[in-house]
Amino acid sequence: MMRIAGWGLLLLMPFRAVAWEDDAVLSFISGANPILQAQRNVTQVYAKPDSMTWALQNTSLSARLGFGGTEFRDDPYTTYGGLQISIPLSSIKEEREQALKLVAEAKEIDDLHTKVIHDIAQLRSLESELAASDVRRKFLKEKAAWLKKRIDEGYSSEMDELWTIGSKLNDEDALIAKVGVLAKTQRYKLAKYAGSQWQTLLAYLEGKIGTLGGVDG
Repeated sequence: MMRIAGWGLLLLMPFRAVAWEDDAVLSFISGANPILQAQRNVTQVYAKPDSMTWALQNTSLSARLGFGGTEFRDDPYTTYGGLQISIPLSSIKEEREQALKLVAEAKEIDDLHTKVIHDIAQLRSLESELAASDVRRKFLKEKAAWLKKRIDEGYSSEMDELWTIGSKLNDEDALIAKVGVLAKTQRYKLAKYAGSQWQTLLAYLEGKIGTLGGVDG
């Protein structure tokens, strides 16, 4: 009877479903992933500047001039009032470089999203296994309680079935232990995509926090 009581205690610890949203995880990783951040920084460097930024980047002091005035020569420079301005003959090269960087950034984002979505699907599958096992355990718990009541009322013939249910409960406990470890590992794997903010994402996946910063979960 002690083992029967022990099964009852195990059944008091059901699987706790954790609510988290796929889109929230994907958006958070997109903003926090260090590889994507580095790619965005490169893209920004190659971004076409506005007129003021262009002037600051292509203007320098010139010590070759006398008192004011304007001089024009055959080189790609125009000097005016002590300033030297580099005038690009064409912006096609800059535009091409920017386009290539944007394409590279888009590819990095797409590749990362593909990996993240695959890992999200794996975690969802593991959590669904845990949820299904929890349903089975609840059913077995109810049946075990009914059989125990029958035995207490003198129906000793029900003992064999009660032991059979106990064996099934042990199988479910073993499955939950195994899948639980796999799910925990998968949460860590997903969280690591967020770089330095991995602990925040992990807490969200574990249900310890309800949102991811400004991203609704």
